[in-house]
Amino acid sequence: MDFAWIVPVLFMITLLCVLVFALVSKKAIEDRKDDPTIPKSTLAKDGPQGGVGFLLPPDEAANRRVRDVPPVLE
Repeated sequence: MDFAWIVPVLFMITLLCVLVFALVSKKAIEDRKDDPTIPKSTLAKDGPQGGVGFLLPPDEAANRRVRDVPPVLE
């Protein structure tokens, strides 16, 4: 018997599974992004710590207003 057909079939099945997984994950992320009850990430600009301050240039980081927010991880 010739089993040369199994590689393309397995490839197509794998590609289909990855596509379905990506679409389901995208839908879940979009639903989570639109939900106001879910807390914002600490890396988000509108999050509790105001974004990633270490990515600012040094002169802008010195002038940035510091909020009284306790650190998330210690």
